[in-house]
Amino acid sequence: MPEIPVSPPGASLEDLAPAKINLCLHVTGRRADGYHLLDSLVVFADSDAADRIAVAPSDTDRFCVNGPEASGLESDNSAGNLVTTARDWLRAQSDTASPVALTLDKNLPVASGIGGGSADAGATLRLLARLWSAEAAIGADRSEAICNALGADIAMCVHGGPLRVRGIGERLDPVAGLPALPALLVNPRVAVATPSAFAALQDRDNTPVPAMPDGGFADIGALADWLSAGTRNDLASPARQLVPAIDDVLGALRSSGALMARMSGSGATCFGLFTTRKQAVDAAETMAGARPDWWIRATILNADTPVRNRAEQGEAHVEA
Repeated sequence: MPEIPVSPPGASLEDLAPAKINLCLHVTGRRADGYHLLDSLVVFADSDAADRIAVAPSDTDRFCVNGPEASGLESDNSAGNLVTTARDWLRAQSDTASPVALTLDKNLPVASGIGGGSADAGATLRLLARLWSAEAAIGADRSEAICNALGADIAMCVHGGPLRVRGIGERLDPVAGLPALPALLVNPRVAVATPSAFAALQDRDNTPVPAMPDGGFADIGALADWLSAGTRNDLASPARQLVPAIDDVLGALRSSGALMARMSGSGATCFGLFTTRKQAVDAAETMAGARPDWWIRATILNADTPVRNRAEQGEAHVEA
């Protein structure tokens, strides 16, 4: 890392940088400048599948990475670069930006299709906006500027919550009527470079996400049926050609009893949706025993939505 690793001095602000899951991802065109146009339904994980960012005042800018996935940044330091790039970009928008020490607790695998680096940058922007009183710089009307300056996934990660995301990632529309989603996230420990997945994409002018039913979805099963019947991930086919292990992950999720299984983003992380958290936790334990080399997390997507019969969901924290 180009900056000195230290522990931030004094009191700090902290925030989660949760995994971003594309429940569906339609590629609907391509701009003249090469950016692809997307239409996606996005939700975020709970604390069981999240990085953490801490920021504190400092005598000079510092950046430190630790956590179980920190070693992944040795060969690909994009997540670290996004954190410090986000800091520097917001500083340019503020007149009161003092030096800060940033600490990233890295729990999400790198280049895995769940927006880990973008989530880190989004949390960094939220925290620094509070510290520097620069909230206006990351407001809803700044989504396009954030996407253009920092990356297509970052505006949605700043916003959080269930979203329909269009354009290159700058058109963010909150979505109502989605239930909380017990889920299992699985990555085969193979990185997929997003540009490679897009480069292998054959069709770039595809249909958009269909209209959701009026009144939302009665339960998780209804949402899973709707997703399976009318939506897709257009990057799944090219990513599977690049990384055949994605098919192994999808097969394992389907065999575990998931209501549906699909790849997120450009891969290789896949998700399975379950009726209860206990089912997801049980599936995680079984899969971890069979595939200890995979990254496996039971989580709840869209967790701010109340889950019916919470006691049935199970509260175990499963890591593998």
